[in-house]
Amino acid sequence: IMAKNTTAGSHNAAKKKILTNVEYTRICQFINGYHGGLAIDCELEMVNRFFVDVEPLALACILQSELFNKNRGQHWRLEQRSKKLLQAYEEQCHQYNDSALLIHMATMENISPIALCRIILQEKYELTKRSQVYRLLKHPHHISDPRLAANVQQCLYSDNQEGPLTDLRRRIVGEEYEVKLKQLSKEAGIHFYDEHDLRRMGYDKTPDIKMIFPFLYKGSVVNWIESKANFGDPKGHKKNIQQQLQSYCNRFGPGIIIYWFGYHEDTPNLLDNNIGITVLTDFPAREDLVFMELTED
Repeated sequence: IMAKNTTAGSHNAAKKKILTNVEYTRICQFINGYHGGLAIDCELEMVNRFFVDVEPLALACILQSELFNKNRGQHWRLEQRSKKLLQAYEEQCHQYNDSALLIHMATMENISPIALCRIILQEKYELTKRSQVYRLLKHPHHISDPRLAANVQQCLYSDNQEGPLTDLRRRIVGEEYEVKLKQLSKEAGIHFYDEHDLRRMGYDKTPDIKMIFPFLYKGSVVNWIESKANFGDPKGHKKNIQQQLQSYCNRFGPGIIIYWFGYHEDTPNLLDNNIGITVLTDFPAREDLVFMELTED
């Protein structure tokens, strides 16, 4: 009984969201040294065996970021080998009646299953537009070769990094946390404009919510909050500042960015934040908020 209780306690313990540089580096090294499996296998190994005390969604985000950087420019190299890859697939296709053949090939080549599908479809059907390839990935039943269609379908289910299903999942998760932000803001008594309100008012770059009346968070003025269903590593955070947050600060003043799945310990302390950016992993605690009191006088 004691053993069961101990296990249950550790299983229910809060997972780490704020990672030290040492912890973050270990995770990145594991990802870059992982061979012999797909990205989805790597994620399962990290979550269930090697980094069980870390927030699983943080691990998924770090994996996505590391593989994106690692595979940048890979498409061009794959295109150079597209004829050989198609030939290898078709030769094995005649030998084995296996709907997971492309997955095996992707594992051997150490590439994403969807990236391999894209190259095979492009070469086999002489497709020149990305939209044509995307249509076949999104609707594999439109592929004239039934065995290839079955292989592509298996790849769709086995790739957690790219493809129509992965894109849809990420979009849904992002929208879910935007809804969570608005709900928690209303419960805290915050009055705000959302993106749709701001667009109607003529703004092009808009935060998720803009306060109608600013409030104080631990003594700092907050005019807006941006929601990120992501992990905030320093490089990604700097990119967010350049592409979004700097313009929010210029137009509306200081604000908060929430990385719901956690962040690297250095991220909140970057000098780039000095323009008026506060970094959090959750909605501000109610006791840390001070609201403006409006009176008739």
